[in-house]
Amino acid sequence: MELIENKTTTREEWLVNCTDDLRDNLFKEQGHEIPTDVKVSCGFPSRNAREGKKQAVGVCHPRSHSKDNVNEIFLNPCEDNSIEVLGTLVHELVHAIDDCKNGHKKAFRDIAISVGLTGKMTSTTSSPELEETLQGLILKHGQYPHAKIDTSNRKKQSTRNIKIECLSCDFSFRTSQKNIDLMTNYTCNACGNETLEQA
Repeated sequence: MELIENKTTTREEWLVNCTDDLRDNLFKEQGHEIPTDVKVSCGFPSRNAREGKKQAVGVCHPRSHSKDNVNEIFLNPCEDNSIEVLGTLVHELVHAIDDCKNGHKKAFRDIAISVGLTGKMTSTTSSPELEETLQGLILKHGQYPHAKIDTSNRKKQSTRNIKIECLSCDFSFRTSQKNIDLMTNYTCNACGNETLEQA
């Protein structure tokens, strides 16, 4: 079978199409049911990921986190390798099956192994058999239509403003340490008392 050009227009459409195929084939064949209302998207799963630190490659939120009462799965935009993304998707779909109730314990492990995930359960890899299945999805749907984001050279915040508040009233403001060093009096602009100080 020859690799096709990507037929989808967005990465979310690609992820949804692959999820549908995984639900109807891989998971169903092993006797597991992925919720039909699960939502899948590309997005940073944690603050650490945005700041270029060690990061999760994906996350599945339980239904209780969603106003729509559905499982929400986010795949890290720092990854664009189709096989890796699909392997992560399979991992997160296992979490969706039990609504994230068992973490990476035995119930998770049993399902994960049955669908072809292997290794440490907190950071699974795809078995050769699962990789073959995932290659089939890529042949059907094309490569993941996403170019990865590099957060390694994100500019760090160089200044953090300090809160100044009045001890006599509710007035407060934030300013840099440089401005604080230039202050010649601590008179509050709101009440007129000389009671400003760093919070």
